Amino acid sequence: MGSENFEWHWYSRLGMAWSPVYGQNVQGASLNLLGFGIGGRYEEGDYSEPSFVAHVVKGATPDDFYVKSEMTFAIWNQYGGPFMQPSSNGGQSITVQFNQAYIEAGNFLVPGLSVWGGAKFFREQYAPIGDYFYLDDLSGQGGGIKYGGLQLAILGYRGFGDTRPPYNIDVNGDAPGGNLERFRTIFAGNYKAEFGGEAKHHVKVHGEFHVLPAAKLGEGYAVPENAPADFGGVIGAKLHLGLGQGNFSDTAVRFGTGIANGAAGGAKTYQTWGAPNSDPNSDSFGTYAGSFAIEAVEHVGFRLGDAAALEGLATFHYTKAAYEAVGAAPATELEKQMDFSVQANATIFAHKNFHPVVEASFQGRKDGDGELGTAVKVSVVPTLVPTGELSAGARPHFKLIYSLAIYNDAARDQAMSGYLQRTGAGPGVGSKLGQYIGARTDWYF
Repeated sequence: MGSENFEWHWYSRLGMAWSPVYGQNVQGASLNLLGFGIGGRYEEGDYSEPSFVAHVVKGATPDDFYVKSEMTFAIWNQYGGPFMQPSSNGGQSITVQFNQAYIEAGNFLVPGLSVWGGAKFFREQYAPIGDYFYLDDLSGQGGGIKYGGLQLAILGYRGFGDTRPPYNIDVNGDAPGGNLERFRTIFAGNYKAEFGGEAKHHVKVHGEFHVLPAAKLGEGYAVPENAPADFGGVIGAKLHLGLGQGNFSDTAVRFGTGIANGAAGGAKTYQTWGAPNSDPNSDSFGTYAGSFAIEAVEHVGFRLGDAAALEGLATFHYTKAAYEAVGAAPATELEKQMDFSVQANATIFAHKNFHPVVEASFQGRKDGDGELGTAVKVSVVPTLVPTGELSAGARPHFKLIYSLAIYNDAARDQAMSGYLQRTGAGPGVGSKLGQYIGARTDWYF
């Protein structure tokens, strides 16, 4: 919505939650083993994301030269729970940050060429039922170009608060938090080619190259032995099949190496996992050489006329750590991690204004050599839709939510979900049942 040269968009979700068993606040405490939307997003906490677009130069047609600028804010309560309360938000801090702040020029120099600079959502593949961006989620600060199906970008990332390699380094042994912060640069590109005529199938290939310079203060300072230059690479691809009448299948696989081994639990590639090589006698000491990660995703959607909309999501992540350790590795430095999920969601169009949703998932997670934790989860969500639009994406929604998770002993003993952690689960302690009752409204325009 907005005027001719100005737009305002807004995504937001706000609600309340209760545990029928425990007295603890479970607002935003996910029942999932991965801690967020994969496996079901109905326990997500309060979040708001307003966005403002200014058309600095607006062409008369889509083929004309244009310049636009966009700002997007993210707002949430950093301690969990509701962030709108009668008295100063209950005394808790509200976090406000920029998600986007960029300017873009389109049809620049040649028709179809656009350039952008700033902080931007650099992502495309999305599975709504898991609130999950996969394959190419590199949203960050930098710049890029787009021409037809080709996108290229250079993006920079810092590891604020990360006091271990690969980011913050203590170069002289007197600063526990590190006195040198390194900055990662990612060179990214992808290309999408359509085929199949009206079916609009496409294949998308994606690649990344990550560079982390050696930790060095300047001329005359030696590079610390544990902080040499490090690198990583990513290659991936997605096949999209348009199956007619809005039905689709998306299959994606991604492989990352070195410092680009982020994948565990749906992590981004620049969220390096595990510890670096710690054997000082190794040529790879202080680097992530030898580490790798695999992400595999299947996302499908089907429409059953005016009766129902079905969506399914299957994910798999496996990460192998880098390090060559001297002797036995510390218990906190896991050598590998694996997780998977299978999830199905049905939106039933019982009435134009009443769309009950039923969702089920099976999830598994294995950290290092620990036991495999599993969860079976079911959500029942009666939903009011004032617009009467027969679509799973119709908004606004007014929802009542009931979620039930059944954990195995390993998941309970290792407190693998946010819900289990908040309710005090541990070895032999706590229930293997998780229950969540909530009410929420969400909207976007």
